[in-house]
Amino acid sequence: MKNKKLLLSCTLIMGAAFMKAQMVGTNAYIKGTGVEIGIDGNGGFEGCDITASPVPAGMHYRSNNPFFGFVSNPQNDGWTNFDGDFFTPGSPENGWGYEIGTSGGPSGAGNCASSNTFFGSIVNWSHVGTTYSADWEGYDTTGTNLAFRINYLLQETDLFYVTTVTVINNTAATIPSLYYYRNLDPDNNQSLSGDYTTQNTIVSQHVTGGTAVAEVNATQALPWFSSFTFVAADTNFVAGYGGFSNRDASDMYNGIGYTQTVSATNFADEAIYMAYLVQNLAPGDSATFKFCSVFDSSAVECAISALGVSLTTPGMVYVNSPAFALTGGTPAGGTYSGPGVTGNMFDPSATGAGVFDVIYTYTDSVAGCTGSAASSIHVDVAAGVSSQAVTNAVSVYPNPFSTEATVAFSKDVKLSNAEFHVYDMIGKEVIRKTDIRSNTIRIEQGELTPGVYFYKFINDGKEIGSGKMLVK
Repeated sequence: MKNKKLLLSCTLIMGAAFMKAQMVGTNAYIKGTGVEIGIDGNGGFEGCDITASPVPAGMHYRSNNPFFGFVSNPQNDGWTNFDGDFFTPGSPENGWGYEIGTSGGPSGAGNCASSNTFFGSIVNWSHVGTTYSADWEGYDTTGTNLAFRINYLLQETDLFYVTTVTVINNTAATIPSLYYYRNLDPDNNQSLSGDYTTQNTIVSQHVTGGTAVAEVNATQALPWFSSFTFVAADTNFVAGYGGFSNRDASDMYNGIGYTQTVSATNFADEAIYMAYLVQNLAPGDSATFKFCSVFDSSAVECAISALGVSLTTPGMVYVNSPAFALTGGTPAGGTYSGPGVTGNMFDPSATGAGVFDVIYTYTDSVAGCTGSAASSIHVDVAAGVSSQAVTNAVSVYPNPFSTEATVAFSKDVKLSNAEFHVYDMIGKEVIRKTDIRSNTIRIEQGELTPGVYFYKFINDGKEIGSGKMLVK
């Protein structure tokens, strides 16, 4: 689905990191009772380099490569036995990419454990109730200008997690077709059996007038039955298998050189994948889509149910704004939770400035499945300042930057007591420029650590421009 001019925001849990969801260096780990995930901070895929960010105590690393991707304990035996790591044996192949058009050569290809080509960072890790989530944001400005946000959301006791992808078109032109792929070589229990081959099967595809579900799974029989499944409940998704280091998203979507036929199956050391098509993505618009990674066949039904739970929030409010009702959770009848949330009300004065996760949880009374969705609210540090902005009042370039950036103010603005402020993710001011008399200033990285920062431009006591910048 498309959301007009989505305000990307990011979240830190305030004073609560522990072991269920935590940062280690630039990477993020999430630990549930039956699923554990490591998310690479540079590329936004499952596969922490444990030489740079050691695995937290209590998690279950098992691989012949120095990566932690994802493991599971569907046996529910306290991790005496468990499945995975699902991609790190051999030559790790796991990740995502995209292609604009069908030129045959993908843009932004190879965002995988073996060839990471995007720049990004983990901008959120949180624990709200029994829901654990982490957000990654990245940009591709080589020949285009796209921003990506990927959210990983795990309910503590589930044997699946939801991956939500948002892509934003920051170019000046409509993109007629943008193809996304998620590619994985599932080695299941190779670490125990020595066997890299899996039985790969297309379970279902979208059928006009029928199911909207695309599903592919990979199983092994030894040393016990293990299963991994990609599933999506979206008519723009297709499932497939074949190849290995797959990088052409349009061919994957269109099945050129791959198998997509329902019930087709193959026993091989090969990749399974999901591919998605976004059409006519206008400048400033975004597209959001999601799928599940499932670790037991009995959990597929609840995974599909969870994909139907969604949440939208206002995006940005002021710290002294009045409390307001949260109404963006679907299906109706669920519950809201998170900092500043009481019932279905969000009170910015209870959180203070920063960015905060709101969780919407819904239980399907028929299937008995519980699903959650996360959205974040940025509570602005400059309470009560008008946000009526002059069009293009401020721009930052290059963005992302590694050493310095130029901040340009519109020549239509008559500078008067002009100020430029930069804040980190928890609302702490890290840069302040006052008494600005030129239409351009320079910002140096200095001691800013890599990550996402918010900026605002205030002129004559009014905020007339704001945005986000990324430091490499």
